[in-house]
Amino acid sequence: MARERTCVACRQKGDDDSLIRLVASPSGDVVVDLRGRLPGRGAWLHVTNDCLSRLTKRPDSLRRPLRAPVSSDGLREQVMDAIGRAAMDGLSLASAAGALVGGHDALERELTCHRIAAVVVAEDASDRTIASLKEAADPDVSFVVLPLDRDALGHNVGRGPRAALGVTSSRSASHLRQQLRRLRQLR
Repeated sequence: MARERTCVACRQKGDDDSLIRLVASPSGDVVVDLRGRLPGRGAWLHVTNDCLSRLTKRPDSLRRPLRAPVSSDGLREQVMDAIGRAAMDGLSLASAAGALVGGHDALERELTCHRIAAVVVAEDASDRTIASLKEAADPDVSFVVLPLDRDALGHNVGRGPRAALGVTSSRSASHLRQQLRRLRQLR
């Protein structure tokens, strides 16, 4: 059961899944704690452009919850990097669990049968490929472009080049779907 937290930037409540935890390092830098397990006091932040912008404009709002003077320099990059790394880990885990669908025809078929929750797209995928997949998908299926080319996307899941991969709604892909949702909120 997710616990309710308060965002340090907007002061609105949310559960652990909609917020990320920030902690202070011994040197006074802000560290992104996606797993929520690092020691010390934490501050919670919605993973949205608005809340991240508010926090970087008012870094003093972290001083009280963390009980330490901290610097929020480069926080946006740290958040994007941490979520990006978690998404890559999620891709590997989902692939090992058989929760990804690759190959244009197979992906299009699974989209038509409503078995795909999200689609991961390589940054060099053609507009025609994306358009045909979107045409087969329900409107609520999210398409997230990762900063990988087709070769790197395929390599990350142990396959040949892939322009797009379908993410099923299985439990084994929940971590990946959460990270993709976070990336989409920041773009």
